[in-house]
Amino acid sequence: MPIGMLMKSEPYASEIASPHRGYDVGTYCQAHGLDYVDRVGPLTLERFLGYADWYTGQLVPHVRDDMVTRIEQVDGGFRVSFAGGDPVTARQVVIATGVLPHARIPAELSGLPPELLTHTADVHELDHFKGRRVAVIGAGQSALETAALLHETGAAVQVIARVPALLWSAANPAHLGPAGRIRRPVTQLCEGWRCAFWNKPAAFRMLPEGMRITKARTVLGPNGSWWLKDRIDGVLDVLAGHQVREAAPAGSGVRLALEDRGGGRLSVDADHVIAGTGFRIDLTRLPFLTEALRTRITTLSGYPVVSRQGESSVPGLYIVGAPTAVSLGPSARFIAGTHNISALLAKSVARRGPADRARAGSETAGQELQPSGDAAR
Repeated sequence: MPIGMLMKSEPYASEIASPHRGYDVGTYCQAHGLDYVDRVGPLTLERFLGYADWYTGQLVPHVRDDMVTRIEQVDGGFRVSFAGGDPVTARQVVIATGVLPHARIPAELSGLPPELLTHTADVHELDHFKGRRVAVIGAGQSALETAALLHETGAAVQVIARVPALLWSAANPAHLGPAGRIRRPVTQLCEGWRCAFWNKPAAFRMLPEGMRITKARTVLGPNGSWWLKDRIDGVLDVLAGHQVREAAPAGSGVRLALEDRGGGRLSVDADHVIAGTGFRIDLTRLPFLTEALRTRITTLSGYPVVSRQGESSVPGLYIVGAPTAVSLGPSARFIAGTHNISALLAKSVARRGPADRARAGSETAGQELQPSGDAAR
């Protein structure tokens, strides 16, 4: 993510689920002598990464950093192969590779070479864009915050969005008393009664399939955080209500052919295009899954179908995070989802028979697995 980014979630809602109390962002800050506010932060990316490293060091100290190259079914479970080590056999596997493998580039932009096109998921250093014309495509948080950071770095930024107007989330109250919490329930996902529903996987699973597909993708977005609005409105050049129809190299840059909602056409020239066009879940983007295994995973509109415990249609193969949003609700796309799945998944894994666990343990003795983010690339 770009240097200087801020977390969209409130500080209190940036807590990763854990089996014990005392592993939240506030405790981390107190232990390290850092300032902390519980509400209406926002939390910096650097502060969150420091917290995540501390959390990992405290609770998951034995992490093997390697690239998973293949997962296949074998008798007794799964065989997992690595780029830098011997394969192991495990009775159960949890896939938690996040959204990066599923970055979406629209067809209209897909013909641009890498030196002219970057997805927001791949943006980190921004200094080299100083003095350059950059077109940012999208109306979500990643597109808008990247655009603001680019402008503040010295780039000439043009935001292009299909929506008629940019949408902004409202700021949460700085303080909530007991009565306020009744009127406005606070959840890890967001605040308000609608949030209380969207944050309950059991309730979400009762919705019709079509509604689950739509809501899994659109709840809480695309929009920008309230604290970002003043860095965009009246500051950046925003072309709302315009869609990219064609993109082609032009000289040393790019020419974008746009169409507005009335069918009018215009073109925009830029030195570089950044696509804040989100993610589209597609299991074929996980090359470590063999075709034989992947085709056994039941999907719905591209999303793997999982149980309330996160188990896929292949017994022993668990999937967590954004790919499970159609089964578990929009909280799966956010840190809030760790609170809604982790304990149930752990209990499901532990429920396997002692003999099974002993056999799996003898096959993987001394090896603790956690595929790195690179495993999905």
